[in-house]
Amino acid sequence: MNMRNKLPLDKVCLVIILGLAMVIFFSGCTENKVSAAEELNTSSLLINNADLKVESAISDMDDGTYTSAKSKLKAARVDYEEALKILNNASSDYEEETQYIERYTTFAEVGLDSVNSSENIVLATEHLDKCIAYLSSEDLDLSRKELHKANEALNNSIVYLRSAKEKISPIDPDSVPVEEKSYIIILKDSIETSEKMGLELKEITNGMYPYLDGAGHLFDAEEYLKAEEWDKAADEFANSSVKFSESKKSLEKLKDSEYSEISVGAIEICGVITQFEKDLPCLEAGCRYMENGSYYQANAEFSKLSYLSSI
Repeated sequence: MNMRNKLPLDKVCLVIILGLAMVIFFSGCTENKVSAAEELNTSSLLINNADLKVESAISDMDDGTYTSAKSKLKAARVDYEEALKILNNASSDYEEETQYIERYTTFAEVGLDSVNSSENIVLATEHLDKCIAYLSSEDLDLSRKELHKANEALNNSIVYLRSAKEKISPIDPDSVPVEEKSYIIILKDSIETSEKMGLELKEITNGMYPYLDGAGHLFDAEEYLKAEEWDKAADEFANSSVKFSESKKSLEKLKDSEYSEISVGAIEICGVITQFEKDLPCLEAGCRYMENGSYYQANAEFSKLSYLSSI
């Protein structure tokens, strides 16, 4: 007997219908898998745009155009934050996309740390410029205040760099897709370099404190010279010499920094101090002779002056 005749027609139809339903159901499950492709694409573009803005801002900082740098950093912050909003709300049923979401989130967070660090570098540079300007006008109180603000900004910059370093460190360049490998390597190297430069720049600002003290004694000595208070002037020249030597000792090792931004500044400051070191003993000795009425010996000492001959 034909086995097909044992199965009623209505049951055959039911089996077919159930079979079709199962196929449609599982097919639908496959088609309805959640993908974050669009979110990843948009966030990737935002992060890339932000990276370019930060790079351009750093170039502006090197050129001394701080207003433009601040504007670009502000725009980069918006891009990173928008990327994070998208990524924080993104989800995917695909493991590979989930990994992309995690990495892009790290990139955006590191980018924000980079913006914060760069903004503080701009602040530090502006305060250092003001510090030098006030020093030139012999307003040491305001010069010290600006130096202190510069130091605070540098401290904040380093904190953000270390935060970025902590976030990016767990990502192994060899574990990511090949198109991201160089990005990770460059990012890690950039953060490491920025941290080293920040620490060396802090050494320069720390060395500037005794420099300002030395300048203060020098300014006081000038006033005593005008008043012909030779003994007091001699004491101030001696104190100035001690402070300038202290500053030079702190800065001299930075002359060999691998970063020209640091070494050039250290070389210039140490060069000025070297000239001071030649003249200050002559000024002190000359004032001592003047105090004792030994005018011939005093003039002999003063005639040796070069850099400070205008005092």
